[in-house]
Amino acid sequence: MKVPDFIKWAESIQKEENRIMLTKGKEYTVSDEDKFKNFKSIAERINIEPQKVALIYLLKHMDSIRNYVLSGVESSDEPIMGRIMDARNYLLLLGGMIEEAMDNR
Repeated sequence: MKVPDFIKWAESIQKEENRIMLTKGKEYTVSDEDKFKNFKSIAERINIEPQKVALIYLLKHMDSIRNYVLSGVESSDEPIMGRIMDARNYLLLLGGMIEEAMDNR
């Protein structure tokens, strides 16, 4: 892929990731202003840190990505690009939680 084509493709993927983040974010924050509400809620219920919840979600997608790379087969209804976009969004969410924790020190 030529550099200009890659840049165009990457920008379209980032736009879609932002759309997904906003759409799914409304569902998962339960109309709360805290972007990390669902991670904190789950963490509290099972007595772990919210960052670990985000990591678990990320690893679930990474397992699917790994299986695709090794087998070349999409093993679920969600396309591999959807898994990659979700993984990148979970990295952003995890980064935001780490930033929040550092700010609260």
